[in-house]
Amino acid sequence: MDKGIIDTRIKQRLDLDKQKIAELSEQLNKPITFIEKMVVDGCYSLFFDVFGKWTRTEVDKEAAMLANERYGDYFPETLKDSLDDFLGDPKGYVEKVEEYERICPPVEVEFRTWPEPFKLITRDPSRRMQEILAEMAVLSNYLAERGRKSYYALDIGTGYGRLARAIEAVLRYLDYEDKDYRVFGTDLSVSNIEDAKNLSRRISSDIVFLQSDMNKLPFPSHTFDLVNTADAGYLNLRHRRPFYIAEIARVISTNNGRGCISNPNEYTTLKEYLYVMMRTNSSTYMNPMNIVKILVLGPCVIHLDDLVKQRVDWKLTTTQDMVDTLKDTLKAEMISVNNWPEKGGPSIYSGYTFGIGKKTKSVLKKYIEYREAEEDAKDWVKVD
Repeated sequence: MDKGIIDTRIKQRLDLDKQKIAELSEQLNKPITFIEKMVVDGCYSLFFDVFGKWTRTEVDKEAAMLANERYGDYFPETLKDSLDDFLGDPKGYVEKVEEYERICPPVEVEFRTWPEPFKLITRDPSRRMQEILAEMAVLSNYLAERGRKSYYALDIGTGYGRLARAIEAVLRYLDYEDKDYRVFGTDLSVSNIEDAKNLSRRISSDIVFLQSDMNKLPFPSHTFDLVNTADAGYLNLRHRRPFYIAEIARVISTNNGRGCISNPNEYTTLKEYLYVMMRTNSSTYMNPMNIVKILVLGPCVIHLDDLVKQRVDWKLTTTQDMVDTLKDTLKAEMISVNNWPEKGGPSIYSGYTFGIGKKTKSVLKKYIEYREAEEDAKDWVKVD
């Protein structure tokens, strides 16, 4: 397709995205009404005090106490310092993780994204903001990359493929004649990947979905023009997050590649999240039938909320720590940092868009050598 036509389409889409962000921000910044707060507080108490007795997974208090006592013996306070340690000595850091987890066995949490109940959540402005940020990340480097080769994008922790499909949609819009692009989605949950594949077959999507650990991606280094990930990092134990960040950076192209990460931040609690859901999408959550549908997601998110509150190795990464990690440790170019909502309550979500270049490649040199020497490297998936 002609470069001028693509350039025009990018500008048009960027203008539309900026308008959408303004509209979503207006919705997100609305204060919660008295009635909405009463509904949230009532449902919250009902679920915890009544249903929670049968569905809640209790956090092992002795294990939590041990983790809280021993974590500082092995790992520094910040993600930035942990990533510094990991990139400086990958093998040594992995050995520390293994030793710590022998003493303090990790609690694993599988987050199922059942398409039907999850569709209710994805109507929320907070989730739609993630789609816009992913789309804008594509628009920020598409023209430069498209001039050289096919465009490759990856969505990590894809669930049933929501953001992978958003990325595919904007690539189709930009390149509807040639279709010179490929989109991949990975998730640790086999069930999520099966849901994603089934939905893709129904809507004639070409996305490739693979079951994979976010901490050990099955792709060669410097493969993707865009790596997007949303709501995955906080499902990762705190001391494993350096693996996740290093793998994102490893598989991004150092030739104008982009990363887009959005996650709950240090101000996120289950109740604050529910307040944001209610005040921005009350027409959905005032419907009793929809509340029943959402309850299927309840046990998992309640367990996560409990873990974050009770175990230091599940503590959420702060916005500033993530910025310092990307900018100072990875030497990435920070393109944008978005926090939402900006008013009406604490900003419980943060989104980071960044560029990867030759400075990052130099920082990752020892880590890439370590990964390429591992046994799984021989099975890495070639995308072209």
